[in-house]
Amino acid sequence: MAKRKKSALLQRVEYAAYRVVSRLVNAASDEGLLHWGSIFGNLSRRLLRGRDRLAFRNLRAAFPEKSERELRAVLDECWRHFGREMLLFVQMQSMSLEEIADRCPFVNEAMLEAAAADGNGVVLISAHFGGWEVGGLALMALVENVRTVARPLDNEYLERDLARLRARTGAAVIDRRRAARALMKGLSENATIVLLPDQAVQEREGVLVPFLGRNAWTTDAPAKMALRNESVIVFAFCIPDGARHRLVFEEMIRVADLAKEEREPLALTRRINDAISRRIASRPEWWLWMHDRWKGTTGKA
Repeated sequence: MAKRKKSALLQRVEYAAYRVVSRLVNAASDEGLLHWGSIFGNLSRRLLRGRDRLAFRNLRAAFPEKSERELRAVLDECWRHFGREMLLFVQMQSMSLEEIADRCPFVNEAMLEAAAADGNGVVLISAHFGGWEVGGLALMALVENVRTVARPLDNEYLERDLARLRARTGAAVIDRRRAARALMKGLSENATIVLLPDQAVQEREGVLVPFLGRNAWTTDAPAKMALRNESVIVFAFCIPDGARHRLVFEEMIRVADLAKEEREPLALTRRINDAISRRIASRPEWWLWMHDRWKGTTGKA
């Protein structure tokens, strides 16, 4: 069933509220943003009780060795983290490309350069972890020939603002409904395509592989594209550092060097999930537990 479109009045009200928040954010100090972001996160936890319960169930299943108190502490910090990240991303949208580079430097960027030097395109894998929105903006601002996928916002005024911001970076943003062909074309042109494959998909759209120790329906599109073009896969995660961030490139898979049994979409998707899971397990409070990552997997082996 098609999602009902928001009324023009509601879109204008939302946009007016966003503009007010944006002005306040740009006037605030870094310390102020972190403080108010934490408060916003705490408020969101209380308002979105259903999402909070879902997140707690997810955490309990992923970390059965942790006590209820430990899990609650992780989840409370998770809410505060995303409150802070929302305000920091709003702040970054008004920055110049030079300011963005200063606020989110790269770590191990030679890994990305080496992958691009192979000439078959780069599949850059990340997740809804840390400051992924900030990291994506920094990447688009600082790296040439980047292609990424996005779902259009349901507020046309906010979507126009975001489109203008992306246009400043020069990156190509592709509607996810028509992404496959455009992404493959990008790889053939040695572009870096950015994918976040850590969210649930329909059974018909993915494969069942472990994610944080539990089987989850996962898109195998990144693996298929990398295998088809013999592209290099690079993992990158945006790490919060107070009011700043750093984009860390931390692992590389050269598809051309894989053994025959590894050159299968299922095996490669499993390896991708393993890399993402390790990063999440290192700092669970930075991942989006409020998403129903394991939906549709009841009784699946």
